[in-house]
Amino acid sequence: MPILQFDKGETSLMKVIALTILFLMLALIAFGSSLSRRQTTATPDVRDYRYADLFRGSEGGKTLARACGNCHSNQTKLPWYGHVVPISWWVNRHVREGRQALNFAEWTTYSARRQRDELESICGVVSNGRMPPASYRVLHPESRLEAEDKKLICAWAANEWEREK
Repeated sequence: MPILQFDKGETSLMKVIALTILFLMLALIAFGSSLSRRQTTATPDVRDYRYADLFRGSEGGKTLARACGNCHSNQTKLPWYGHVVPISWWVNRHVREGRQALNFAEWTTYSARRQRDELESICGVVSNGRMPPASYRVLHPESRLEAEDKKLICAWAANEWEREK
């Protein structure tokens, strides 16, 4: 004797509910992520911060761009799970907050004072491990910073800070 018995009407209703849920999940996956549609698509020499002298000029700048640029620029490359709802909502929020705090693609639009403040802050948040966040480092090995990387970034920031004076 089966534990659960359904009549034909209940089975049809369950199929409709299951198909509706499946359709909604697929729709969320397909249309749920808007970050990838807002990525910068300009030519590298015009809009891509990685080609700016600020980041090309030293190993510290290149290290900073490698470890931090995915969230702190308009050149965000989302991993596969960054397109899956609801994870994409979480990823989009983190990237949006990262760009609001500091966006390397907009560096040249910052006032001299803000640039100096950001340069001073960069060394501190990298040195104490607040950036990149642990949740990001777990899935993005390129963002992991060794002690030598942190020294390079701090030296770069100090050098740029002196130049900005």
